[in-house]
Amino acid sequence: MFGNGVRKTAMALVGTALATGLALAGSTGTAAASSGGGCGGPDWEQVCVSAGNGSVTATANTNFGNGNCTEEVILWDYTTGGRALDTSFGCHTGPYSFSYTLSNPSPGHDYKAEVRLYWNGGSNYDYQLSPDLFY
Repeated sequence: MFGNGVRKTAMALVGTALATGLALAGSTGTAAASSGGGCGGPDWEQVCVSAGNGSVTATANTNFGNGNCTEEVILWDYTTGGRALDTSFGCHTGPYSFSYTLSNPSPGHDYKAEVRLYWNGGSNYDYQLSPDLFY
């Protein structure tokens, strides 16, 4: 009787572990389904796009000798053709990193980050693009 009870308990635990494992494997979320992303541009003027924790993040990394420019960071949704996020601020002197996070990205969409650098207050700009991130 004792051996049979232990066997039943062990089988119940194995069954529960398998069911939990299958449930976890099936609920990895949309972040696990993303592909692509990464960084584009030289080290001193770089933009990256990444996914994690149910969000998409655009990160701009700069390293300028002077802050005589305006930096615009854009997260494009290439699927809709619009800007998912867009912000501008004055450039910084020396190494600087800025991240902008979209907390509600759309599954199945193609995202790309861009950094635009407007020098000396002008309307012309230099830019860098990240690789595509398919969320």
